[in-house]
Amino acid sequence: MMINGTGEKAELSSRVEDYLEAILEIEMSGEIATVTQMAKNLGVTKATITAALKKLKNDGLLEHERYGDVILTHAGREKALAIYRRHEFLTDFFVRILGFSRERAQKVACVMEHEIDEATEMRLAAFTDALSQAERKDEEWLRGLLDKLDSAHELPSPMCLAPDGSGGVIARVTAQYELRKRLHASGFLPGVEISDIKKISDRDGTHFTFNMNGMGIRFGITEASAVWLYIP
Repeated sequence: MMINGTGEKAELSSRVEDYLEAILEIEMSGEIATVTQMAKNLGVTKATITAALKKLKNDGLLEHERYGDVILTHAGREKALAIYRRHEFLTDFFVRILGFSRERAQKVACVMEHEIDEATEMRLAAFTDALSQAERKDEEWLRGLLDKLDSAHELPSPMCLAPDGSGGVIARVTAQYELRKRLHASGFLPGVEISDIKKISDRDGTHFTFNMNGMGIRFGITEASAVWLYIP
């Protein structure tokens, strides 16, 4: 965010932030950015780059004369560095923790880096750093977390989506107010096992039968949508 000539705060678009990051990356490679090089790296026309550079120059983020080199100002370099760091730690998080390919991680990071605020960025950065330290120490809790991420297909789902004849363990009850109180009072709590779920559709509508604690129970679609299960 910069201050424009009227003293008002001017937001940078995500695309313009991409230009700042591209200039910094060229500088980091030991070269000086040019319109031609930026157009090639970003896959846009020289006219598009020139228009963006004009805005960035007006915002005091870079120096550029027509047909000349593109040089970041101190403020521009600080802004570009913040964007670059955000992109890098997001990419690292997606690759090392979530198991994305680097190409996919780069694409997702490109979208997210423009949407998170500073407070979110700092918490994500601290979280990523904590994971890195735990990885170096081979801490048991991190191994458990990574095993859980590898089993994402085992996430809970509503009882109404359970395969016919299956069962599972209650993960949570999503209902609110009176229905939540009634379900909890009837013993529908996390950790309780449910078995032999069957979906029945007749002239009275759709309902579900199942066994819990040795008892046969019948649910309507509302209750079956509010009880979520871990289904093996």
